[in-house]
Amino acid sequence: MNKYKSLKDHVYDYISEQINNKILKPNEKINEKQISQKLNISRTPIREALIQLVNEGYLEKKPRKGFIVKEIKQESVEEVYQIIGVLESLAASLAVDNINSEDINAMKKLVEKMDIDIKYKDFKEYYDSETGFQKVYIKASGNKKLNELLESLKNFFIKKTYFEDNKSTLIKDLQEINELHKNIIKLFEKKDKEKLSNYIKNIYWNKKYARLDSFE
Repeated sequence: MNKYKSLKDHVYDYISEQINNKILKPNEKINEKQISQKLNISRTPIREALIQLVNEGYLEKKPRKGFIVKEIKQESVEEVYQIIGVLESLAASLAVDNINSEDINAMKKLVEKMDIDIKYKDFKEYYDSETGFQKVYIKASGNKKLNELLESLKNFFIKKTYFEDNKSTLIKDLQEINELHKNIIKLFEKKDKEKLSNYIKNIYWNKKYARLDSFE
């Protein structure tokens, strides 16, 4: 175990990883005793982690049943995509006047890394790089409340990686999305607020990609 992590954080990471890897499936009950034995941890940090996962939308607490893995339907993800699209397009528009060459270079490096992640089928790394890409211009917006709101909305998604039974389809989707990243950078370089805002709202956060974040 990482000695710098709390016991609660260890449990949190363990459960979220089990969900991401489809070991724990939607509507499945969390076995607290099993986790306690597996990690050799008392019930208190386990309960703290479970409550955090409920607050973030990963689990739900049902009377007489305990903690259940939440099912995230594609329809719900599409609705969240619409909201994020509007807010993130606003963040990008605000960022145009603040973003600098260092920010642009950071986004370019992340795009290059995502190409490598796709090549080696490292979808967890791709997800982290994509999240980092978005954070560059959201932070550059200078609006802390908008930043917090977007982060809260994105916590709705259970997945912290990408996976699909058909890997060739997933690779094609991620390659397509990474091309969108490259276009976003070009629009930032042109400082075209209107086109950038529209692109992020209607193309980058298009609901056709929502199935990548659904969990049914």
